[in-house]
Amino acid sequence: MNVRILEDKANRLMFEVEGVTHTVSNALKRQLFQNEDVKVAGYHVSHPLVGKPRYIVETKRGSDPKKAVLEAIKTLRKNSDELAKKASKELK
Repeated sequence: MNVRILEDKANRLMFEVEGVTHTVSNALKRQLFQNEDVKVAGYHVSHPLVGKPRYIVETKRGSDPKKAVLEAIKTLRKNSDELAKKASKELK
């Protein structure tokens, strides 16, 4: 999985991630909107077969979009780990 930063400004971040599906992209977008400092969070895939998701994150003045993305990923990872533990326990 490769991440490529396309734009990095004070309150705006645009990046691409190779090897990520709509499932992950939607989850990341939804988690970003849980952060009250995030004004814009979205992604676009230019071609369904070969396109890479291109994400745009804009935050309120004084808030770092990179930090918002990292926090969202950390929360998604935590939630996934909890789900895996519960499912493993219940589905044995």
